[in-house]
Amino acid sequence: MMDTIGEDGLFRHPVPVPFALRLFLVVAGLFVVAVATWELHPGVWPPNITSPFFLFLILGAWSVGGPVAWAGLNGAAGLWIVGPGRIVIERKRPFLRLRRDAFGENDDMHLEVVEVEAMEGDSTWSVILSAKDGRRFETREFRTRAAAERLLKRIETAFAATEPLKPRRD
Repeated sequence: MMDTIGEDGLFRHPVPVPFALRLFLVVAGLFVVAVATWELHPGVWPPNITSPFFLFLILGAWSVGGPVAWAGLNGAAGLWIVGPGRIVIERKRPFLRLRRDAFGENDDMHLEVVEVEAMEGDSTWSVILSAKDGRRFETREFRTRAAAERLLKRIETAFAATEPLKPRRD
């Protein structure tokens, strides 16, 4: 998905969650839950002296696999819509309502480029919108700081414009 300036003159920046990632997370989470439960349930039933130990292991697998599967089902895809004096951030989750947050010129918000440090490999960069109430909204991650700064400049240009931008596809 690419950043676009639509016919309405608004700049749009999608923050997708790919279907393949969703599917992987759901399958991996359910796999952890199912395998641990299947393999360890004979240690729990019939009840014996080792039942609490095996039940603890099963509950541990559920506490890891359940949230992973939930993240796959419920991860929010986003869309930043930027126009003159207004930024709207839409977050869509597959099974929940669309959530919309809007920020105007009079709202106390701050845009900045931040480094997202990686445990392995190179760090990435992202644009963060920080609201006065502490909420933070993040764009896609970029491989270079320059790419993130270009996006920040596009957002600031669209926000500061006095009239809608001319339609084009970036």
